Amino acid sequence: MKQRTKEFILILTLSAIIGVSVGFIVSLFHKAVDWILVHKIDMIHNYWPWDEYLWVAYMLLSSVMVFISVYLVKNFSPEASGSGIHEIEGVVGNRRTMNEVRVILVKFVGGLFSLGGSMAMGREGPSVQIGGALGQLISRGVKLPRADINVLIAAGAGAGLAAAFNAPLAGLLFVFEEMRKEIRYSYIPVKSVMIATIMSITTLRAMVGNDISIPIDNLVLPSVNELWIFSVFGLFFGVLGFIFNKYLVLFTTKISTLESYKANITTLLIGAFIGLLLYFYPDSVGEGYHSISTALDGNLGIKALLILFCVRFLTTLLSYGTGAPGGIFAPMLALGTLFGIAFGLGVDEVLPSLNIDPMVFAIVGMSALFSATVRAPITGIVLVAEMTNSFDLLMPLLITSVSAVIVVNALGGRAIYTILLEHTLKIAKFGKKQE
Repeated sequence: MKQRTKEFILILTLSAIIGVSVGFIVSLFHKAVDWILVHKIDMIHNYWPWDEYLWVAYMLLSSVMVFISVYLVKNFSPEASGSGIHEIEGVVGNRRTMNEVRVILVKFVGGLFSLGGSMAMGREGPSVQIGGALGQLISRGVKLPRADINVLIAAGAGAGLAAAFNAPLAGLLFVFEEMRKEIRYSYIPVKSVMIATIMSITTLRAMVGNDISIPIDNLVLPSVNELWIFSVFGLFFGVLGFIFNKYLVLFTTKISTLESYKANITTLLIGAFIGLLLYFYPDSVGEGYHSISTALDGNLGIKALLILFCVRFLTTLLSYGTGAPGGIFAPMLALGTLFGIAFGLGVDEVLPSLNIDPMVFAIVGMSALFSATVRAPITGIVLVAEMTNSFDLLMPLLITSVSAVIVVNALGGRAIYTILLEHTLKIAKFGKKQE
């Protein structure tokens, strides 16, 4: 009994250390990405001599940055590819191993190049995998059962997600909803994840502040008689989530199984395409927060919103398919926002009697696409509510997200990280030629 009490105290102490470490590293990562995004544009405009060909400089710089990012992954830490969340799930489930030092370094530096290169990817993937890797690194020198080490890895991952979005409840729920098969619901894991998340968020807010990620003001809540429309709304997102998962895996598989020189050329071309779009159509690339802001301003019509949705859908698939470090949460939030507002404007034209603010559909759409793809609806609902401070919209969020999950289940869809982990395990076992 005394021994287990000592282990319990040790695990909680390590959880606090992990949380502080994750908050610190993720804060540095956020600051570094923001610095690159600003100074990259300044550098091009200050040093590129041909103003009429600025678009060429955008293409070249993005292409080189994306190539470096993918090169680092392929040559130093293949497990740092993509979001890395499925890799953490594999480690916690004892199906994958992880060189935590390489993962942290490659994910951090490679993430700076991929996100700094304006790929349509998010910071949450690197933040989660770096958090999990820090959990393993800090627990490495301590004699603990493997099950307890896995708890600390999961705690670091949850702390990373919380820090990525400044959303502590979402970080906690993510571990127990997304990793429910790997982590048992018991006293120690719950307390470990809670402490790591609290310390991570405290550190993050001390370093970068406590601003709401997507502030939304003065929304009129739908009445009870209007809630039925969100069931219909969820049906659309169930189909979209199924399609998104299918093609994300398809793009990832196709590019990862190319011969080396073809893969390199493909990476350079995708990077150049991203750079070209950054110059001519900046809302279609990057993490998506600028796209969300543009959409929420209310200046885009249905056609413009749907065009932007389709282009961002493609750039997200291409970006993730390269294997560059980056997540899909933020791009999905942008896609959900764009389609949500377009749907809301359509409802306003077809059913004006409902009188629902399109911004409501934007917020609810963020959660619905997340729920349909990741299959973690509770996490998606709480994440969006925390990011937008829209807890009053819980009923529309619940109805839409549950409807979306039911539809994607009926279509035979599965959680995206389950599919990606299976893809990774097949490559590890048979090699990419047989994939």
